[in-house]
Amino acid sequence: MPALKDVLSKFKAVSSIDLAVLVDNDGMQIENYSRGNLDVDQISGVASTGLQISEALGGATERGETRQAVLEYAGGTIILEPVTGEIMLVVVSSDPKSIGKIRYLSKRYKPELVGALNGQ
Repeated sequence: MPALKDVLSKFKAVSSIDLAVLVDNDGMQIENYSRGNLDVDQISGVASTGLQISEALGGATERGETRQAVLEYAGGTIILEPVTGEIMLVVVSSDPKSIGKIRYLSKRYKPELVGALNGQ
């Protein structure tokens, strides 16, 4: 059974990824892989609100539940993805061109994250 930290550490395969963190609905971090000096607690708290906004937009536009929210900035990319009904994955990258790689990794490792969360 892989530990959460081990699964999150797989995101280091993309050198521009500064943070991969699991966050609960209240904005509390569960586990993270981080390189750099980001404030993980602050990011976790804000990210939970970001996913709630995405869910509200999906409902207001009758598009359904959020599968993944991609935020692209001049200095990088942030991806928010629900893992379970209570927990989401937040990935922060310094390279705006890394969206495809991050989306691939988040989909690839989601089953492992779910398994580690369930103790499997």
